Amino acid sequence: VNPFMITWDTGPRCNFDCSYCPSHRHDNFSKHATLEELINTIDFIQKYINTISKYRNENTYYISLTGGEPTVNPHFIKLAEYLEQWKKNFKDNIIVRLDLTTNGAMSEKIANIVSKNFDHVTISYHSETDKTVKSNVLDRILQFKNSNIPMKVNVMMHANYFTDCTELCNTLDKHSVKYIARPIGEDPDSILSTA
Repeated sequence: VNPFMITWDTGPRCNFDCSYCPSHRHDNFSKHATLEELINTIDFIQKYINTISKYRNENTYYISLTGGEPTVNPHFIKLAEYLEQWKKNFKDNIIVRLDLTTNGAMSEKIANIVSKNFDHVTISYHSETDKTVKSNVLDRILQFKNSNIPMKVNVMMHANYFTDCTELCNTLDKHSVKYIARPIGEDPDSILSTA
């Protein structure tokens, strides 16, 4: 299987302000994309997939939403529901899978929408935030685990928060949640994900 990955940066707006995340990757003031702009992007992606599929033997496509933080967009729920219906528009030989990369700091309601409308979720756990927010993120991780949506958890292992990170890893082990420990924070140019 040789899937084609489309990474869709939905915008830099984020509800976190991690010191190791470069300012061009996140902010708390950028305008949210409108629903019309999001749907126009989806229409473009569909045309792109239909064109490129003529030249590929393998027709599995992964669309990965990232940011900033995609779930802070006020149109996220409508977007997720639209995408789930949209991916049914393709010919039988084209398979579209939806992935969300998130910091996990979302409501239970939004997490239910993600579980229902996405095929996979990647949660990047950042210790450099408020204790209450971190507790909420852990709740969402366990909610996703219980919903059976395929999930990957990236534990962003920052030297200044090493104890917190290891405690989280122990908790994830206890709940049989698989994770990847990703060292970050030493070099801002080494950041691979902002969510």
